[in-house]
Amino acid sequence: MYISGPHLLIAAVIIILLIAFIITMLVLNANAKKIIAANTKLVENQNTLLKQNKMQGCELEKRMNELAEQNSKLEEQRSELEEQKEMIVSLQRQQEALAEQLKHSIPDEVMLLREQTRQHREHIELTSDMTDEELMAWIDHKMDETRLFTNPNLTLKTMAKALGLTQKRLGGLFKNHPKYNSLGDYLNEKRFLLACRLLLEEPHWTIEAVGAEAGFGGRRTFQTEVKRRLGITPLQYRQSQS
Repeated sequence: MYISGPHLLIAAVIIILLIAFIITMLVLNANAKKIIAANTKLVENQNTLLKQNKMQGCELEKRMNELAEQNSKLEEQRSELEEQKEMIVSLQRQQEALAEQLKHSIPDEVMLLREQTRQHREHIELTSDMTDEELMAWIDHKMDETRLFTNPNLTLKTMAKALGLTQKRLGGLFKNHPKYNSLGDYLNEKRFLLACRLLLEEPHWTIEAVGAEAGFGGRRTFQTEVKRRLGITPLQYRQSQS
């Protein structure tokens, strides 16, 4: 079949256009893939940045909480120091007032009062620098020396005053102590240990007398404490050790 020149020209143009179209589509497809890949990479980068920002935010929040806790502790320490300063100022004022009142008193008595006030002030400054462990050992020594715990009506306030400590420092010491849950637990242990010793050292004393001497409010309280700790009564303990 014979194809004329014009027809061949038209066919060639169509073929060329088809080839150009195909090439164009391939180029567009390749560009589209590149764009999609670039967008995917961008999304991945954005996700990575979001994760990093989230981690940094968590770390920042943690650090802020730590700083807030540190600030709280510093504020407590500052408050305690202020209270101690007030006590020192109060003692100084008392010293000045006593000095004024005792101007015409015996010189030796005046000197004694001044020395006692000075020692009390030094004592407050000394205990304020102690760690909790050091302060607890010091309190134990003072309690054994004075037997302050044998007072059945002893309170945090009266104990702190007798030891020259602030209520806040003394209360915080027992609140954070690993062995005692409260001041009451500590006092009961001191009373219990003394009572056990008296039961053996003073066999002629009655159970009531031993409990009263150790600081227990009554026979029932004494009996209950010994039974809780040893599983037997005070009388049974004395008999078992004789």
